[in-house]
Amino acid sequence: MLSTGKLRSRTKKKAMGLTSAMEMAYEDPTRYGVIVDAASQLCSMLREDEVSLTTAEKLRVMKSLTKAKVRAFIGGTSDNYKTFKTLDSISSDLVQLL
Repeated sequence: MLSTGKLRSRTKKKAMGLTSAMEMAYEDPTRYGVIVDAASQLCSMLREDEVSLTTAEKLRVMKSLTKAKVRAFIGGTSDNYKTFKTLDSISSDLVQLL
């Protein structure tokens, strides 16, 4: 059985892995689904698990999500706008959780 410290460490690593997935995907508009999925998982993880992120890690999460939102918004299509609205909703939840 994993100790609480090791479990928190794994959860934190997974949270940062999801952030990395968002960062890699926002360059390609066809991968917006990956961003939405990663952001949703991150939000759920923060809501359900005890994850304590450093200030730098919190900033990285929000910076990555904000960049993805901006790129979706400037894409100009209705699908991009839907992605923007979804990410905007998720980011509101993340701000409260962080």
